[in-house]
Amino acid sequence: MDVERKERYRKRLVDMRTDLVRKLNEKYNEAIDLGGDGIQDSADEAYNIYNKNLMLGKVETDALKLRLVEQALQRLEAGTYGVCMECEEDIEEKRLEYVPFARYCTECKTELEKKGLVKM
Repeated sequence: MDVERKERYRKRLVDMRTDLVRKLNEKYNEAIDLGGDGIQDSADEAYNIYNKNLMLGKVETDALKLRLVEQALQRLEAGTYGVCMECEEDIEEKRLEYVPFARYCTECKTELEKKGLVKM
């Protein structure tokens, strides 16, 4: 991978990391604050618990994405970014454009998903 593309991906990944950290903080604070606005009846409480669980689920998804972005930045530094962790072939440029933290080429990702070994 040439230096220019490497820097472009580094910038995208760093921007993505910054955005994910901001979102995580916002969602976490919203989930914590939910229902803390006074006396609630049982229906309000159930609704707030349901919404809090939904928000925390989104926090988990963003936290996973953040870990993948961090790992991609580490691979960038190690010189292994853009190489499939399964077959060790180059990951398609189109895939990296769409998912800059991709760990697998499209073919390996599909096979691993079929086996239930990878989700993101």
